[in-house]
Amino acid sequence: MRRRLILFGLAALLATGLFLSLNRWRVEAARASVLEQARLHSTLGQRPADETVPGPAIEPYVRPEFARQMLALRPAILEAARRHNHPELSGMSDYDFAVVIALVLYNENFGSLEDRVPPLRPLTPFYQDAQIGLNELGGVNLSVWPSNLRPSVALEILRRQVPVPAPTGVLTESIVVAGSHVNPGDYTSQDALYAALTREIADPRLAIEYLAANLERGLYRANFEDTPITWRTLAAWHNQGIVTPRDIHANPTASDYLRRTSAYLATARALIARTDCLVELCNNAYHRGPS
Repeated sequence: MRRRLILFGLAALLATGLFLSLNRWRVEAARASVLEQARLHSTLGQRPADETVPGPAIEPYVRPEFARQMLALRPAILEAARRHNHPELSGMSDYDFAVVIALVLYNENFGSLEDRVPPLRPLTPFYQDAQIGLNELGGVNLSVWPSNLRPSVALEILRRQVPVPAPTGVLTESIVVAGSHVNPGDYTSQDALYAALTREIADPRLAIEYLAANLERGLYRANFEDTPITWRTLAAWHNQGIVTPRDIHANPTASDYLRRTSAYLATARALIARTDCLVELCNNAYHRGPS
């Protein structure tokens, strides 16, 4: 009971801090957006009324400790890519699939709120830990880092389910999560099952395996909808469960997610391309731009 109260208190404290910080910085963020639009108009001319002003590009930020962790996890990323990529479906090499895994992990390390309000970045690890704790207590289905998967999605993966549009609804594919010790049939309650899944997707190496398996599901979904596969297809699948360009264009959350993700392309490629990738290289690769 004491642990429950502490975790709920921590979650409430973090939520309050995020709310107050967001209110404090909202005016500055709005002001920056207006100035950015004015700059675009002055340098490029007036945009057509029906054309959306693109959001400002973000500067990719990787915490030094996360950069070191990603270096250590590079072999696991490559192994997961070999297990879950299907070149005949993806049109990608295992190397390219590994880049997508790393790309999603880098982007998920921070969200758009931390981009807009950098002072919140030190709070992010505490917020992430609080969500893990609440899931383990049972009764909640919050996203778990480092891959930002929910226990409910992890359960779909273990059940080899791929949701697709009606009338089919669900496909069953031969998806295997290497290293998982959770058998959904062994649990008599959803709370206990979600707690067990949370422990697995909170483990960095297993999180990579679950993420790769989820991207594999994206391959099956894209194949079902006859959609060409790129890193954008798989990132949109991971974020919003959609794959077609039409659905992505109509979904502002997915579009913003892809814009943010693109900022980490050079960082992900630098990590996968070389074993001696230094923390400084991985943090600053964006200066050279995507290859």
